[in-house]
Amino acid sequence: MKTTLLMSLSALTLSLMATPTLAKEISQNNLGSTDSIVEITPFDLVYRAYQGDFTNSGIPGYAKFITAVNTGKVKAEDLVEKAISKRRLAPETIDDRGYINSVNRLMQTLDEN
Repeated sequence: MKTTLLMSLSALTLSLMATPTLAKEISQNNLGSTDSIVEITPFDLVYRAYQGDFTNSGIPGYAKFITAVNTGKVKAEDLVEKAISKRRLAPETIDDRGYINSVNRLMQTLDEN
């Protein structure tokens, strides 16, 4: 009985010593991921572009944004690339045709409203 108790306490002690190390590794991994990319929806991307969030990246805001879209100076791919460079979208989003098509449709409807 003493041997079993001693072995159980030894195993418990070892597991308690390993737990802080594991917790530290998990928190460091989570810390790295919170520092990463914040995904935004196609609607939010177009709306923020319209509001002028990408003027520092060369995409005009408000009425000039609508004009740039209508004249073909700003395309959905351009907007997605700028969002990727500002870490608002993951780099693989540039290959997501569904996302690009949604951004394109939203950009085309701006002038209708």
